Amino acid sequence: LEQNYRSTEAILDVANSVIRRNKGRHPKRLWTEQKTGDKPTLYYVQDERDEVERVAQILKADRRFDNSAVLYRTNAQSQAFETGFKRLGIPYKVVGALQFFDREEVKDGLSLLYLLSNSRDEVSFRRIINKPARSIGPAAIEKILAYGREAEGNLLTMLTMACERGALSPKVADGVRPLVTAFEEAHRLLEEGRLVDLTTHLLTESGLLAYYEGEDKKNGTFRVQNLAQLVNAIGQVEQSLDGFLAFLEQLALDRTTLADHDPREEAGVTLITMHNTKGLEFDRVFVVGMEQGLFPGRNGTHEDDLEEERRTFYVALTRAKRELYLLSAKRRMLWGKISLQEPSVFLDEIEAGLLSIIGEPSQGAKAWGGWDERPRARVGWGSGGGNLIQQGFGKDAKAFTMKTVHHLPKAGTPLFPVGQRVYNDRYGEGEVVSSRQRADGEKVIEVNFFGGKRATYVEKFADLEKIES
Repeated sequence: LEQNYRSTEAILDVANSVIRRNKGRHPKRLWTEQKTGDKPTLYYVQDERDEVERVAQILKADRRFDNSAVLYRTNAQSQAFETGFKRLGIPYKVVGALQFFDREEVKDGLSLLYLLSNSRDEVSFRRIINKPARSIGPAAIEKILAYGREAEGNLLTMLTMACERGALSPKVADGVRPLVTAFEEAHRLLEEGRLVDLTTHLLTESGLLAYYEGEDKKNGTFRVQNLAQLVNAIGQVEQSLDGFLAFLEQLALDRTTLADHDPREEAGVTLITMHNTKGLEFDRVFVVGMEQGLFPGRNGTHEDDLEEERRTFYVALTRAKRELYLLSAKRRMLWGKISLQEPSVFLDEIEAGLLSIIGEPSQGAKAWGGWDERPRARVGWGSGGGNLIQQGFGKDAKAFTMKTVHHLPKAGTPLFPVGQRVYNDRYGEGEVVSSRQRADGEKVIEVNFFGGKRATYVEKFADLEKIES
């Protein structure tokens, strides 16, 4: 029973070094007659986009897609790989779950965004007008639509008219007014290019976030994670009206392209959660998201929970037959804001010398806040909200900020003055073009990169290097 006919010795050595730490396990050591094989590789990558691109680089080197798998702890993590693989032309299939943008809660969230971009979108309007329940039946909807000609087809205007003119009962009117107000504020945020803020605002003020929190609590599901990842996806696009519209247009194009076939029936890289892999095997396995708070999750602090997570990791490792890669990101998005990451404790449990290590772990990072942490209210501060605004947030935010302060220059001395040339790993060289102070006292700078990208940073968290002239 201890002989493994699947994995190489190098892979089993890693798996054995991890699982032997479980105290409640009968001691046994898997062995194999397959003595050849390279050491598994651990990559420390910059962020989730770099994580996808590193996996894609390895896959495209020999184009052996069919017997390769990307394993992650949560279904929400599939979004970055689905989007990235589409962009890079890598075939894939999501196993054990719907594709990210086909999930009910994601489609609900997108309906809010579609209606914001096109106030005549009746399909999206009907999807979200009574979700969560606002006591709006078919008759009330028809009363709202009766104002169509006068409102020139604008569904949000129709809704306002129906409330103001007494077409709806007081109970129904009270239920829909917050939705009208939410869209009014979202329009303002869209004009300012604050896409992350407008998305979290709509999800929160529409009641959709609270609705799915209740569903998760009642059913033991994790749908809020997917809403968080939708916000992250918005955070990856250009933070402008053009970027917003391009994002929605690309989604519509992708759905049209995929309408005639089921990608799960095609050959390609398997995207799957670790929990769904028991009994499966692949020549090449990528285990991604190896960071505290993500894997093991936030609940993995109690010894019993940690042992269960460790067993899951062991199963994931032993799915690999020939090649095994582990990836840990230095920073990762949560509700559209960037969090510095702490490498998974499981990486420390692997014996020295068993892994080939490429890159360096992040320094001074903190454990990830977790998918279920509520987004902070951001309406009203600054013009941030882009994917490059780096915030300390969650229950450890104050401690994180205080740890960072001692690295700063003396008070009053700007880290990156206007006119300073800078370098960023993703966007290359650029120049600081403006600097301002937010209401909370944080200094925010804006950088024009010479490749055409314009980005905003909280100065003390900016991932920039000075270029001295």
